[in-house]
Amino acid sequence: MNNLYEYIDPIASPYEAFLFDSTRDSLPIPAHWHYYVELLYVLKGEIEVSLDNVTSIGTEGSVILFPPKCVHSIALAKGSVPVQYDVIKFDPNLLPTCKTDELDLRSILHGIHTFRCPCIFSPEQVQKMDLFPLFSDILKEYRDKELGYSMILTADLRKIISRFVRNWQKSGTSFPSPGVHPSYEISFDLISEYIDSHYFEELTVEKLAAMCNMSHSTFSMNFYRRYNMTCKEYITATRINAAENMLLFSSHDVSFIAREVGYPDCSYFIRCYKKIKGITPKQARKIQAEKNK
Repeated sequence: MNNLYEYIDPIASPYEAFLFDSTRDSLPIPAHWHYYVELLYVLKGEIEVSLDNVTSIGTEGSVILFPPKCVHSIALAKGSVPVQYDVIKFDPNLLPTCKTDELDLRSILHGIHTFRCPCIFSPEQVQKMDLFPLFSDILKEYRDKELGYSMILTADLRKIISRFVRNWQKSGTSFPSPGVHPSYEISFDLISEYIDSHYFEELTVEKLAAMCNMSHSTFSMNFYRRYNMTCKEYITATRINAAENMLLFSSHDVSFIAREVGYPDCSYFIRCYKKIKGITPKQARKIQAEKNK
């Protein structure tokens, strides 16, 4: 099965930082998710990014934030020249919080769905936040790994996320906001992985709630707070994202793909796909074929 979850070892690899160059590295990157925060700084060209089924264009000079647990994919924008972008991935638990901190950056990153914060920053916003020196410093420190580099990385990452939060606040977002109860955090992490590994099976909210030892109402309320969608919507989105990967990266016909992701009724699968993606599976394949020409 085509699982979306990407495992990253937080002990062996708490940080990753590198330059992506489409002349040597392959695009598109299929839909996936992980517990890490991922940041992209577009240095050259344009990329098409999908963030929880919303597609946007990252232009030269823009910065894109992929929060923890969001399903995302990256492709070369139609008509774009080869692209280069800085990539930074990090475990959000590395961002320490002390008593004097006004904000809990980790909670904000996990609650971006709840806060409805925009995750793409325009070149003008990036310039005002003065992010380029911070990205450059992180890549250099990660490459050289001199004494104390991890402390410098953490300090730079705190600056970047804090500047995001300031930007959101100026746009009218208030912090904090009610989120999932802390005692349920691990349960929902495990449920995310379970859905990703069993989306092709018959899944019910009742079954998933029982797995977390929660009532249906408690599970549903906290699930929505965490993901800003119902559990049923999350399962559907997971199936459709897995189907999209198979449509774009395999030659299987639509009926086969529908069955593989848990839809015995192909017509119903096509309706679900169009509702989330805005186009039919056949149209998705046609667009991908045109991009590959």
